[in-house]
Amino acid sequence: MTLPRPTVFISYASEDRTAARLLRDALGAAGLDVWYDENELGGGDSWDQKIRRQIRDCDYFMPVISATTERRKEGYFRREWRLAAERTLDMADDVMFLLPVTIDGTGEAGARVPEKFITVQWLRVPGGIPNPALETLARRIATGDHSVPPPLQKPAPIERLRQTPPVLPPPVIPAPAAPAHDGPPVMPPFPNKAAKENMGHGLKYLAEVIWWIITAGWLLLKRAPKKVRVLVYVLFCIWVFSQCSRNKVEINPPEPNKPVSKSDKAEARRAIQDAADKLAQTAKDNGKDSTSGAFAELGSKLAKNIADQIKDTDNIDKQIVVVPFALGVTNDGDAKFLGAVFTPLYGRLAVERAGETGVPSKPLPAPSDKELVEVGHRLDAGFVLGAWLARDAGPAILTVRLIKVEDASVAWSGQYPVAGSDPAGVAEQIATGVLTAVPKG
Repeated sequence: MTLPRPTVFISYASEDRTAARLLRDALGAAGLDVWYDENELGGGDSWDQKIRRQIRDCDYFMPVISATTERRKEGYFRREWRLAAERTLDMADDVMFLLPVTIDGTGEAGARVPEKFITVQWLRVPGGIPNPALETLARRIATGDHSVPPPLQKPAPIERLRQTPPVLPPPVIPAPAAPAHDGPPVMPPFPNKAAKENMGHGLKYLAEVIWWIITAGWLLLKRAPKKVRVLVYVLFCIWVFSQCSRNKVEINPPEPNKPVSKSDKAEARRAIQDAADKLAQTAKDNGKDSTSGAFAELGSKLAKNIADQIKDTDNIDKQIVVVPFALGVTNDGDAKFLGAVFTPLYGRLAVERAGETGVPSKPLPAPSDKELVEVGHRLDAGFVLGAWLARDAGPAILTVRLIKVEDASVAWSGQYPVAGSDPAGVAEQIATGVLTAVPKG
């Protein structure tokens, strides 16, 4: 008699659907029966009841954990996670049921998952792309090997002391905490001008006013929406590039055989400033179409302007080198999407890793890890980040690869569908994965 195949229920956030599909295909190829919801069920009570029944009857439960699940406060996947955790309460300790999988750099420490998920070992499958660890686990459970590692050794109970316990001082009762502030940020008080003025009082008052402006601006930025913060990061990067371009004559004199005229430098600065003005105007528009289409078109132009004004000699010995996404793409729609992803991505990396991030002026000659490694060796970089689009008989998928140049290993990777994706959200996910994978220099 043929035994039924083990069943695995994959639970994921909708933004991680591409990675979940790759996990589904890998587990199915190993001979497992995968239960994978991709909106094929109708909504309402019947859909909810079927999900609950599948979680109750499956042999294994595989939650897909990522930066997306960490960021989202709500989602149906959290209900699935709680149902799976509650089911383990009726299981013996040596039963392997939970198979947590992380598809990026998200770690167990501080993760927003049920406490039961922390007690089991996590499987790391970057981008959901099958690796030896996933294939080994799939073969084990497909062949009936359901053994689990021994539980963590608990410390032996300390024998109670027989002598009289020492007299402890009375506990210190902390003062009640102030209620959480859920409104606008509390602004610092404006400095008071001294009644009697002299040069010393005037300089002190001027310094206090400058400090008040910086503090107030920082508080407002922390409370601003995500799109506004991204806009500020991008404008800051534009200002940095314009300053570098303005002082390039003194810092990096041109080579004798490649003179750079003042008119060329002025034209470069005007191009970057023009892109900055358009970006600011786009942020002010509240129209539904201006937020996505205009921002994508401007992102493509800004990515090209940045790359055109920077020489590879300015990017030698950087910790992170980001190869431009939008350059070298012939399709106009793809170029706009890649530019809209590249611009806020590079802006955040340049701000959080100031002085450690560079961008070469040329795109990859071919979409491969080998080409990324060659760029890293040429620029003496620690890590190289590149991306390319794939259209293998289906919708376009953006593949992002972070390569550690020293040993040509993959430090982080991700895949994102182009259709229906928010470029700013994709850029934030990529930046979070890169900053987690690359140690601070």
